[in-house]
Amino acid sequence: MQDLNQLNIDLKNYLEEQTEQLVDALVQVLKGESTEYLSGKTKTDSVAFYFEYEYDYLDITAWTVDQSGAVITNPVFLFPQREKRSDQKEDWSAFLPENIWTAATDFQEQYADDEDFDDLWDDYNEEKYELFENWFFEGWKKASAHTESSIDAYFSIHDTYFRTDLMTLQTINDDEIAERYTS
Repeated sequence: MQDLNQLNIDLKNYLEEQTEQLVDALVQVLKGESTEYLSGKTKTDSVAFYFEYEYDYLDITAWTVDQSGAVITNPVFLFPQREKRSDQKEDWSAFLPENIWTAATDFQEQYADDEDFDDLWDDYNEEKYELFENWFFEGWKKASAHTESSIDAYFSIHDTYFRTDLMTLQTINDDEIAERYTS
């Protein structure tokens, strides 16, 4: 449906506007500027960064792990303070713009009983996540080149077994990641 296609066009435009902020946030994480290490841990204990995004709102959280896979930093949101836009309610705090969320929700409620809804909705979400992930990957490339970071890093949707290795952009699972540091 045209409405859903337009939402992904709007998302793409929004992401393009946020690219510089993404790169700056990633550089801060890579340099350890926004990092609070847990008791007894330091930057030298770091072997990998993890970046996860929330399925619905696209908020991105980052943290660092040590060789055993233990989290050694407090998680940080990459976009903790987004500028208030005129089309947002005061209590809206998600990375995904409220107008896109609301329009998608309205569409879902209006057409959920239609015969072809599931296919349309799946296509919309597939394109949305592809846009979002590719945007993140491009930002990652810029930030890692800027910092010359060589530490491993992984990107995924929240609470999943499969991740994208940001050095190779290949899919890897948690067991394969663990093997890298224990063997």
